[in-house]
Amino acid sequence: MRGDYEILTRLRDRDQAALETAIRRYSGYVAAVVKKTLGDDCARQDIEELTADAFVALWANAGKLRDDSDLKYWLAIVVRNASLRRRQKSVSTVPLEENLVFDRTPATQAEKRERIRQVREAVDGLEPVDREIFLRHYFWHQPVQQIAREMDKNSSAIKSRLARGREKLRKILLKEDCPI
Repeated sequence: MRGDYEILTRLRDRDQAALETAIRRYSGYVAAVVKKTLGDDCARQDIEELTADAFVALWANAGKLRDDSDLKYWLAIVVRNASLRRRQKSVSTVPLEENLVFDRTPATQAEKRERIRQVREAVDGLEPVDREIFLRHYFWHQPVQQIAREMDKNSSAIKSRLARGREKLRKILLKEDCPI
């Protein structure tokens, strides 16, 4: 997105007005992701805090983002992960990672990062509408009927787009030898 490129360029130059532009453009969306992730009974204070944290992360990481980064998508991932961590803490005081045994060798971690990169690039390669549908269904766990209603489409069209998106991703990932 052209506007995102300009915002990123200005953020890298530490232009606070660029951060304000990003906040105006995406704060409502980011807050909606928090609310969707935490559920309807979440506190307004949590929504505000996690939304602000996402923009602090944007400010801190602007130099690490690629020029073609989709800020809306990046912010959604950041705030969703933070929201899930917040929800996890409220359910259990012991982090999930401490309850599971992981192979944390450098080679395994590098392979995992590479698989994540390949999947992210494959999803980013989808058409914008298909990517939104795919992310809503598989990332935010929205039911097909809700996606159809909110995007003003019928459920069968959403199901078809999901099926085509899965097939497209499968072909891309198999071509790159990414274990699915």
